[in-house]
Amino acid sequence: MHNNKLLATEAAAQALRLRKRLDIPMSESVSALDIAERLGIEVRFIDLPSMEGVYVASSAPKILLSSLRPQGRRNFTCAHEIGHHIFGHGEQFDELTDEKSTMRKKDPKEFSADCFAAYFLMPKSTIENGMKRRGYSYESLVPAQVYSMASWLGVGYSTLVNHLRYGIGMISRNKAQELQRFSPKDIRQELLGYPTATPLHLADEHWIGRAIDCEIGDCLMLPKDSYFEGEQLIALNSKNDSTVIQTQSSGVARVGIEKLGWSAFVRVSPHEFSGRACYRFEEEVAE
Repeated sequence: MHNNKLLATEAAAQALRLRKRLDIPMSESVSALDIAERLGIEVRFIDLPSMEGVYVASSAPKILLSSLRPQGRRNFTCAHEIGHHIFGHGEQFDELTDEKSTMRKKDPKEFSADCFAAYFLMPKSTIENGMKRRGYSYESLVPAQVYSMASWLGVGYSTLVNHLRYGIGMISRNKAQELQRFSPKDIRQELLGYPTATPLHLADEHWIGRAIDCEIGDCLMLPKDSYFEGEQLIALNSKNDSTVIQTQSSGVARVGIEKLGWSAFVRVSPHEFSGRACYRFEEEVAE
């Protein structure tokens, strides 16, 4: 039986070393897909419904990700596969099964890679920096605030709640259970005022680090005084103190708040894109 505490400690150390080596400020969120390319690992999306990800160890390493999984899950899985690369685990195939969570707890390689992904994407100091900027506190966290943080960090809502509880131990078991009673769909309905299965990204002047990565058809909720540039984005509606826009084509656009001097790139890929990840934001060319 492996020692989970020791494995988690080593995984956290490796994750922080990689951030330091790549000169990633602890105040910034990161895209695991971008990091993989910086490390010389080719990332490809394939439309396999039974797979989470694959790490191919060779002189030209590759990561294969399922294009059919939610965006936050793909980012986490990519970080997980980077963990296999960093630890030298050799070729790994992560299959989508009901028993996956139990299997990962039993397999030290899978457990280490999961811990690496969590601490690389969600270091305690990064979370605390983001919460401080937004005026959030652990004791009074509400679902919409956790959703906002998860959107910025590029992970799933439940993934962040579990990390806050079990990874860095900053919320109680009761608080975690309270937050887990809400699904992303519930939170989107609360924020938008109507039910939708469409992914919703929350961004404002506190978004620091990675670009806002979306797929065609996704929605973004921004402060009401925001602007947007690029034919990839269209105005959808305004609600209270927010503006909702939607992505309509692939490419790179920009959003910002002029009076605050803040802006961020919005990178839009086709829905369930298949192919090499670094090409997913190329603009569509009219024939």
